[in-house]
Amino acid sequence: MKYHRLKYRLCMQHSFDGKIEHKHQHLIEIEIVARQMEEDFLEFASMNSILEEVFGPYQYKYLNEYPEFEGDTSIEHLGEVFYGKVKHALEEQHWKFARFEISETPLRIYAIVEETF
Repeated sequence: MKYHRLKYRLCMQHSFDGKIEHKHQHLIEIEIVARQMEEDFLEFASMNSILEEVFGPYQYKYLNEYPEFEGDTSIEHLGEVFYGKVKHALEEQHWKFARFEISETPLRIYAIVEETF
């Protein structure tokens, strides 16, 4: 089976206690692995535009201000929220979601896997 693997970097701000005076910045790396659902040829550009649509609104933003992150901006919660958004957006465009990874450092990675490859 053939898969596309794409990385996206999201520069965001958050605070664990919800206090704006404690906000700090992270560069989050997100990796998505997906395959085509149909025989049609799909380019990386197609996948990239989907990811930009999902993550673009959060770029350089304070995530605590968004209802989906209010009260929990842990890497695990970010992963669950973004996984749902990415999976839905990819499948609408005929991609089969396989793997999602989100990390704040190369040593701290949260992954969701639907297909092994």
